[in-house]
Order: sequence, then C-alpha cells, then structure tokens
Amino acid sequence: MDKLVSIIVPAYNVAPEIGDCIRSVQQQTYPHWELIVVNDESKDNTEVVVEELMRDDSRIRLVNQENGGVSKARNTGLSKASGVYIAFLDGDDMWEPTFLDELIAAKEKSNVDMVYCGYSHLYTSGLKRGFSYPYSNGHILMDVINKTTHIHIGAILVDRSFIAQMNLSFTEGCLVAQDQEFIKKLVSRANVQAVPKELMIYRIRSGSAVRAKWNWEKHIHGIHAFRRAAEFILAQDNPHYDKQQLIYELNAKNASNLYKLLWRMIKHGYQREALTLMDDQENAFILSQLDRSKINLLQRVKYWAVRSRNNAIWRLVGFL
Repeated sequence: MDKLVSIIVPAYNVAPEIGDCIRSVQQQTYPHWELIVVNDESKDNTEVVVEELMRDDSRIRLVNQENGGVSKARNTGLSKASGVYIAFLDGDDMWEPTFLDELIAAKEKSNVDMVYCGYSHLYTSGLKRGFSYPYSNGHILMDVINKTTHIHIGAILVDRSFIAQMNLSFTEGCLVAQDQEFIKKLVSRANVQAVPKELMIYRIRSGSAVRAKWNWEKHIHGIHAFRRAAEFILAQDNPHYDKQQLIYELNAKNASNLYKLLWRMIKHGYQREALTLMDDQENAFILSQLDRSKINLLQRVKYWAVRSRNNAIWRLVGFL
C-alpha cells in the first residue's frame, strides 16, 4: 500500500514564490501526499495564491494562523498531519520531481527512521549552485554536531510516529537555527540513510534571512538553540554514543559557537554587549571549553582576540 506523506509548508509573505513551491510538490512522481500550507498571517497575497492552486487539487490544505513565526507554523502543521511520513518545505523553496520517490525508496529499502538528501541554492539571477557535503549514514549525530554532514530541514523525510515517540516540536520564539535544533534532536536517536543527490532547491531571495543585516540579538538565538539541543541529547540514555565523548564534543562546539558570535559582535561594534555576555559566569566557563588544538591558526588568533578583552585589539578587529 502506498503510504501518505504529510508535507508541511510554513508560509509568510511568499506570494511571488509559493506558487513555484506548490507546483514542485504537484509535479512529484510520487502522488500520495497531503500538502499542509500554514499561512502565518501574511501581509501579501500568499493566501490568495494558495487558494487558487488548491481549488483544483484536493491534496492541498490551507491553515491560517495568527503570526507566530516559522516554528509555530511548523508545529501547527505537525498537529494537522495524518501521513505515515513527514516532510518539510519552506514556502519559497522547491523539490526536484523525484524527491519523494527517491527518499521513500531509500527509506523503505534501508528500514531507517529518517532519510535525507542534498540541496542546491537558486539565486534571483537564475544561477543554480550545488554544494558537496559528505553524506553520512547510520547514527550520524557526531557528524551533524561537527558539521561534517549538513542536513537541510527541507531535505528530510521522517516517520511521523518517530517524531511523536520523541515528543519533538520546534521551539517557538526562536529566531535562528530552530530547524537545526530540531534536526540535532532527531538524529540523536534516529538511524539515518542518505540519498546522495541534490533533490531540494533552496531559494536565495532578496530580504531572506541569508541576506538580512546581521543582528546579534537575533543570532544569539542560535546559541540558545544549540544549548537546548545539547541538553536534550545528554538527557537521553543512548547506546549508540559514548556519553563522555558526547559531553566533550558538545562543550567544544558550544564554546566555538559562542566565541564566533562574540567575534562578530566585536567586529560589528557591539563591544559593550560582548563584554556583558563574557561577564556571565556560564559563558565564561563555556569559552574555556574550546579545544584550541582542533582549530586552525586564524581561528586561534580570533579566539585569543575575543578573550583578550583589550579595547585596542577589539578596535582593530573592526577593520578585519
């Protein structure tokens, strides 16, 4: 029996792109899906575009909610889903026509909890650029933590029962890295299979998060997202990983994330705010956990500059 896939699409002010997104789902060679578009109180014609496309396709559902952000929209979609499998796709992104067919075939052949594929970037100029990341299989948490393998939220297929079993949801109110927090939690227990093809298309549009002006108060959410994921991972009794090695790797990555945030804060003129963060005892301890033997010379210099707390050095940082 063909299994239903619930595809969850959070949508906010994506009227120019949402049509391409939905059509890429309609063009899938695997036809057994439901598309749940969660309109996060868009101010443009996103709702109108979706309504026009759903008139002729009963597999498309539109859910309107008060503006609450992408995490709330994905959680709303999860609560409405009825499929055996779950997939996510943002309203301005797309899939290649064989995305579902190839991921489902790989999942059922390998009998794993989750499958993922690669992705490419599509720029407003029309240029399409692929990325080559190592594809890992099995229990891949260490690879995801250390970013030797990169998984996009729009490039996964996972059992809905597995998400429910782990009681997973997206952290509402988190402005950065909420998707990577969710993925780290997933792969902390999931047995994973890769489909080594770029079957998802990530659109880079003007005004998107990738091009937005850097804001430390937004990006510090990424620090908190990683810490929540780490806390979740360490709270589990997981036979697939050595607990002490996990603690070491998570602490080292936490320290790396923090010092890189501080470096960018200093570079963008937020010296006072950086000092406030560094005065926090927890942050001071986290910074001390960085394994400098595992970073290159340039990164060591940056780390030293951050920890120097020297105004003259910090002024120089702004010119780098």
